[in-house]
Amino acid sequence: MAYTWEPKWEVFEVDLEGIKFKTCRDRITGLIACPVCIHAASKCLGEKPPFNYVYENAYFYTVEDLLEHMKGYHLLGLKKRTAKLAEKLREED
Repeated sequence: MAYTWEPKWEVFEVDLEGIKFKTCRDRITGLIACPVCIHAASKCLGEKPPFNYVYENAYFYTVEDLLEHMKGYHLLGLKKRTAKLAEKLREED
């Protein structure tokens, strides 16, 4: 019995309701990786890995679940950081 999983990544293009991007999908399990969490550009799209990138594991069975994760986790965090920056800029004025 194996306690580890070594994904066999392939390029997977998401094209749903006008949202288009590329990410990685495991050929064996069909799991779709969040392109932000695993840095898809370096995992399966052929780019160099970034220096000091904090990799996370976020895999999904459906494109819809992946998009919900990206909206809730990544966009919500971006909105919070933007609001903090705006508040800081208002204080400086």
